[in-house]
Amino acid sequence: MLGADILVEALHREGITHVFGLPGTTIMNVLDALARREDIRYISTRHEQVAGFMADGYARASGLPSVALASRGPGAANLTIAVHNAHAESIPLVAVVGQVPDDIVHRDSFEETDLVAQFKPITKWAVEVHDPARIPELVQRAVRMASSGRPGPVLVSVPMDAQTRDTEPAFQPYFRPAPPAPDPAALHRAAALLRAATRPAIIVGGGLLRGGYHPGPHELATVLRAPVVTTWLRKNAVRNDADYFCGSLGYGAPVVTEDLVRDADVILALGCRFSEFTTKRYTLLNSASQLVHVDIDAAELGHIYLPEVGLHADAGSTATALAALLGTDAGEAGAARDTRLTELRQAYLAATRPPPLEAGSSPVPSAAIVAALRPLARREDIVLAQDVHTFGPWIQRFVEFTHPGSYFAAAGGSMGWGFPAALGIALARPDKRVVAVHGDGSFFMVAQDLETAVRENIPVVNVIVNNYAYGNTRDRQRFAFDQRYLGVFLANPDFARYAELLGAYGERVDKPEQLGPALDRALASGRPAVLDVIQDSLEGLPDDLRPPGTR
Repeated sequence: MLGADILVEALHREGITHVFGLPGTTIMNVLDALARREDIRYISTRHEQVAGFMADGYARASGLPSVALASRGPGAANLTIAVHNAHAESIPLVAVVGQVPDDIVHRDSFEETDLVAQFKPITKWAVEVHDPARIPELVQRAVRMASSGRPGPVLVSVPMDAQTRDTEPAFQPYFRPAPPAPDPAALHRAAALLRAATRPAIIVGGGLLRGGYHPGPHELATVLRAPVVTTWLRKNAVRNDADYFCGSLGYGAPVVTEDLVRDADVILALGCRFSEFTTKRYTLLNSASQLVHVDIDAAELGHIYLPEVGLHADAGSTATALAALLGTDAGEAGAARDTRLTELRQAYLAATRPPPLEAGSSPVPSAAIVAALRPLARREDIVLAQDVHTFGPWIQRFVEFTHPGSYFAAAGGSMGWGFPAALGIALARPDKRVVAVHGDGSFFMVAQDLETAVRENIPVVNVIVNNYAYGNTRDRQRFAFDQRYLGVFLANPDFARYAELLGAYGERVDKPEQLGPALDRALASGRPAVLDVIQDSLEGLPDDLRPPGTR
């Protein structure tokens, strides 16, 4: 077999069904190998960043590793944005990049860069394969590494000559290591701390987002009668209608959600890495609180906060084991914990009651967008994807999710993630309709790939919250720089007409009462769709919220 055919077969044996990429000279042989197969679907995009974000979304929604394909030099550089985001968010993305042939390497040949050095800081592993006989071993190891332990991106660079030489391949069997189990002694110490706690709190992180709702946090919260909060933009890690759910930490979190963590005497953190936003710039946890930290990555234990008990283990199964140890014995503080939980839940519900709508307001206020999204989020057939934009805290605070896998958001900070990721999510979940919410700045960074959505018939509905501004930066200039605005206000096209030019459904919405019916029409169209929702140029955060660093 030729090296390119060996590479594609190795991906197939590791369960890869989709490859996202952009054609280029150093991957022509890989594309040809894909063209001669029907068991892997190749989707060509208009930018490598989009290919990477599509692979990211596919991985999140499927729970499986995914592949982005790019050529050397500029193509690889474009792909790094998506790889960096996958690294920040623990996404199992395999970047396969073509490289110049070995006979001209180290001569500054056309588009030559050191790909391993370029990707090493933002991947779990970066490897270049020079011998086609090693392709099965190293490619299969790359996919395995991306999806094992704490997931993350991996780079596989394949020079052109390794793709075109032939050899007798030796493929490896499919294998995934079992996740680590908690140490029994540490597990008993953790159970003892939780049983004695009077004000416990459970923080559930992205480590429990894969697949459906893991029963562990539910079992533990039910036994312990402890409030459960999620980390930033991981609101869908537990059911939001559960009587123990008290919100999502991070930018836009209600005060009650933050205060219950500050006030806790024992904190159980499950699959959580204590990011800057979740911890309010590493200030949220009280030094007097005793921390039980469970994570599949041993390097996270003590990385930010030193735990009283650290368990290097799978977070979900550890939560189930802790619930079994506690049994039905809630300890002496059980009744007090139950009363406290009821009070916290009521306070949380009061703090997250959607703001009232003003009749006849125009253009569309954010409260009206919340009112239109809330019923969609309750539908079992809808998945909501949220980009990085000023409207995000409104979703964080006022929209509830009660179905597994119904909400995905970018915590890595990359603008433009939402639309491509939503395309990947839709491919991974063809039984659902995906509604993606973007700012106008984020959407226009990747808007060219609306053509990809039309060509590939991926019917994502895009809600563009269009305030004609880079809203996050605008708000910092508004509150911290004395309203000296520079470079933040935009002159956008009519996004609805743009969508129609590309063969998608498009509709412009400039009054609140138009949005609900427009969403219904967009979903009913069965096509990729764009709703251009017009806002005031200063519309932004909820009234009580200020950007970090400007308070």
